[in-house]
Amino acid sequence: MPIKFQPTSVIKARLGIEPNGRIQKFFTSECAKAMDEFVPMRDGNLRDYQIESSYIIYDQPYAHYQYEGISKNGNPLNYSKDKHPLATHHWDNVMWTAKGEDIVKRVQQKLGGK
Repeated sequence: MPIKFQPTSVIKARLGIEPNGRIQKFFTSECAKAMDEFVPMRDGNLRDYQIESSYIIYDQPYAHYQYEGISKNGNPLNYSKDKHPLATHHWDNVMWTAKGEDIVKRVQQKLGGK
């Protein structure tokens, strides 16, 4: 008896792993939540981000400078460690190093894996 396979696009859509699919949205949301503790915060406005399916938008006017760790003049920024001890520049990279494996596990669980 011949075996009939579904097209890859159908399989991906069913699993939610296609671009803009439910797993991509879940992954992006998990990353945003995990980054919160590394995002610099004085009054919390930088944490008011928007989540798109495959990226996160920090749309405050100063977000780029905070992310790069430099002021508008090009001087290095010093992040206050009193209220927010893990705040740093390039917070996505730092978060991924610290929590990437956990996020991968949650995505696998969401897909029905181990």
